[in-house]
Amino acid sequence: MYRSLMRLVQIFGAANPVIHKYLDYYGDAIGACEAIDSGECDFLDDEIKKKAEFASYRNIDKLYESCIKRGIKLVSIYDKDYPRLLREIYNPPSLLFYKGDLDCLNRPCITAVGAREITEYIKKLARRVCTDLSSAGITLVSGMANGVDNVAHSACINNNNPTVGVLACGMFYEYPRNSRFLRNDIINNGGAYISELLPNTSPTVEYFEIRNRIMAGLSGGTIVFQADEISGSLITARLAVQEGRDVYCVPPPDIFDSKYIGVVEMLRDGAIPLFNHDDVLNNM
Repeated sequence: MYRSLMRLVQIFGAANPVIHKYLDYYGDAIGACEAIDSGECDFLDDEIKKKAEFASYRNIDKLYESCIKRGIKLVSIYDKDYPRLLREIYNPPSLLFYKGDLDCLNRPCITAVGAREITEYIKKLARRVCTDLSSAGITLVSGMANGVDNVAHSACINNNNPTVGVLACGMFYEYPRNSRFLRNDIINNGGAYISELLPNTSPTVEYFEIRNRIMAGLSGGTIVFQADEISGSLITARLAVQEGRDVYCVPPPDIFDSKYIGVVEMLRDGAIPLFNHDDVLNNM
């Protein structure tokens, strides 16, 4: 099943909701691939047909074998250990690649997002909030980038508690640079890092947005610590709102500072003000 799901991802592209239509119509990934190979799907355009020819099982098998050799595990939407909350979102990943232990996602989870270049005030506050949430048994999810992401993951690691990172690239790529140390720390503390992209996929701008829906989907709520008006953190927050999840925002120390304007807008739209970890725990 994993091989067929990998092939569908290679044919249609990760996060393409049409994959779920094929899975539903043909029963499973094996049936969908057989229909494509037999020519039964006469409505496929030429570009997709070319991708289907390139995405041979021989190529997929090599990729799958590379995953096994590198200790990369797979979980499909059909598996019982697939993250429960993620399964509930619109267009959940049909297949996830990961290292570590996904069991920590069975605990209450909160996603932490924010700017890469954070102020000292936000760094101090985020470290305190994330440390306290981790101590309270919350698994923190973030994107393994610099800034708020790194503070959130590090707070859990320093607490010897699990955290989960969601990549905007394939598992074979070390992005951000030098993140292998963070990846090892995450695994050693009972957490995991995951990606829905085929392992040999390099990071591009478009993958960050589709990654954000996973970050929002894994948790019951998302905290935005700092965001300007074009911050990708706002995309994660809006996706959380669309899925009926809670959004928390740290009130800015200076409402005239452009570095916080995105947070101001979210608070106006009804985000829950966050002053310390109790605001999350009490709401949960």
